[in-house]
Amino acid sequence: MAKNTHLEHLEDDIFNSGTAGVTNSINFLKSLRDMLTEGDGQSAMKVTTKWDGAPAIICGRNPQDGRFFVGTKSVFNKTDPKIVYSEADADKFYPGSTVGGILKECLQRLSTLPIQGVLQGDLLYQKTPSVIMLEGKRNYSFRPNTITYTIPVDSDLGERVGKSKLGIVFHTEYTGRTIADMVAGFGADVSGLQSKSEVAVFSSEFTNVGGAANLTQVEKANVDRTIMSAERNLRQGQGFIKSVQGVGKGPFTLPALFKVYFNQVVREGTVPSAAHMSKQFCSFIDKKFCAEIAKKKTGKSKMEWMKRRNEAVKFINTNRSSMNSALDGFKNLMDAKVMIINKLTKIKSVGTFLEEENGLRATSPEGFVAIKDGAALKLVDRLEFSRANFTAAKDWG
Repeated sequence: MAKNTHLEHLEDDIFNSGTAGVTNSINFLKSLRDMLTEGDGQSAMKVTTKWDGAPAIICGRNPQDGRFFVGTKSVFNKTDPKIVYSEADADKFYPGSTVGGILKECLQRLSTLPIQGVLQGDLLYQKTPSVIMLEGKRNYSFRPNTITYTIPVDSDLGERVGKSKLGIVFHTEYTGRTIADMVAGFGADVSGLQSKSEVAVFSSEFTNVGGAANLTQVEKANVDRTIMSAERNLRQGQGFIKSVQGVGKGPFTLPALFKVYFNQVVREGTVPSAAHMSKQFCSFIDKKFCAEIAKKKTGKSKMEWMKRRNEAVKFINTNRSSMNSALDGFKNLMDAKVMIINKLTKIKSVGTFLEEENGLRATSPEGFVAIKDGAALKLVDRLEFSRANFTAAKDWG
């Protein structure tokens, strides 16, 4: 894979890649099922845990001259990459900003680690976390973004956290002759980065300790049935899936607009029926195009955008039945994915909570990343974490 600057949801692959995306998402689910099936030792699937850290930090040594640098994902900008080798660079690229201050501290502390290549991770905290009481026990607590993490003070990990001034989790390792042409590989061995007590380096690797995340026979049967339903519905919806890729341009392609629309659905907290979604989506794109038409200055431009609007609405109305089947399959993919997530979350050494008016509510981790044959898709319970992420205030600036 190329740069790890954006990961897509597993179910969205049917809109991102059409029929190839259907095959890919189904194969990912089957491989995840196999990985969590007791006695299966042949799965090619690899899973890492997503931590809800912010901002993303890229750091390591420039392969061309060996200089240590830090940065955000802007390190990989095609033009004007923002690579911070010194505090002066942080001031130049991020004058007076919170991000600039974060990168200065990361430069100071992460440069003490024996990092030889280039790593990507997420910042978790910049000072020793505070201690809270949770179920009568003392826990370190930190909230880098949406999720609040808790770690028992008297645990091995807690001992490391208590000595640290900065916490970070690394999940991606890069290789390449220059920063610009680097290629990402998911997973990072952080075992050799534990020598500095002031920096707590967390691992993203998922390990099915003692088979605690294995599917039972009943659970596997439920996953199998849901995958079969997805295959059937997506097969019936292949007419829509094949054709939708060519409708629209740029951010106004129907696949791109559907993803915007579905994020709106997630914010509302309930996924409606496929038939209801297709009607809502048609109204959504009508409003989007009309808003764009209203911005145009000339009659010619307005007519061009009206034509594009009419083509999009006509396509949906003409392919309504096929679209409904595709959306039923889309929901099946989500259901099977959540079944897998619920098993993956059985392996948990760190507490994860959402802050609400009445206090902390236990929640699952942000999610996971599934990696197979060099490709990666994210596994997130969108109605749980994504909705909370859309509505939570961001503290890191």
